Amino acid sequence: MAGTFSDSWRLTKTSFRLIWEDTALLVFPLVAGLSSLALLVLFGVGTLVIAPAILVGGSLENSYAIVGIALFVVAYFGTTFVTVYTTAALVGAATLKLNGQQPTASDGWRIARAHLGRLALWALFSATVGLVIQLIASRFRGIIGLVISAAAGITWTVVTYFMVPVLLYEHQGPIASLSRSARLFSGTFGRSLVSNLALGLIIGAGLVAAIVLGVVGLFLLFGGSVLVGVLVVIAALAVAIFVLLVGATAEGILRAALYRYATTGKIDRDLIPPAYLASAPPPLSWTPR
Repeated sequence: MAGTFSDSWRLTKTSFRLIWEDTALLVFPLVAGLSSLALLVLFGVGTLVIAPAILVGGSLENSYAIVGIALFVVAYFGTTFVTVYTTAALVGAATLKLNGQQPTASDGWRIARAHLGRLALWALFSATVGLVIQLIASRFRGIIGLVISAAAGITWTVVTYFMVPVLLYEHQGPIASLSRSARLFSGTFGRSLVSNLALGLIIGAGLVAAIVLGVVGLFLLFGGSVLVGVLVVIAALAVAIFVLLVGATAEGILRAALYRYATTGKIDRDLIPPAYLASAPPPLSWTPR
């Protein structure tokens, strides 16, 4: 048990240390967030523009419903793909750093682009499962539906936790990759759970600090100090966004580090696992230590 907590804390610290050493890693979740936001904006604008131009059954209400559903599905699949693709780029770049290299953001994108087809298929499959879970849960009202949705969602998240690194570094089919991801998580259950919990507590503390700062800003704002209050509220929003950005980046790095640990049993940053050597040559040259 002591070893589990010790290893988990080392893995968590490594995630934040890599960000400290190379803030360029923050670009991947930033791109994911901005791209997803753009897709949601296009969904809203597209619904408002397209629906009136295409009357379904002569009814504007039907038109909004059908066009809205169609664009929602497109946006949902789009945001899922963006998440999977940027996560793959982050995992790829983080893996190079864990292997003692100094990658740039373009190296991460290059790794993800080399597996574009597999990542796109996985995004499609993952989004479909997500929709099916929500559809099944929606058939049950009240607390039962919420329990079903939460249980299925958590189970799916656990089973697919290592899917992205498995897709990047192990040449297997989708079913075999899914099974492999589940086995890897099962084999590192304690360390995966504790390290993710530690990460969540750290990010949660940062968000609580941002909320407290925002509340102080609101008190100042309504207490007469308008300019100072506005500046404090803006600062609170900036802190919250930064914390979420760092959290998303650290989670991706942690996933890469845990996969590396699961496939080698090691935490050393300069170790080159055989699974990586079997994949496409890395964009940077390296020399084993």
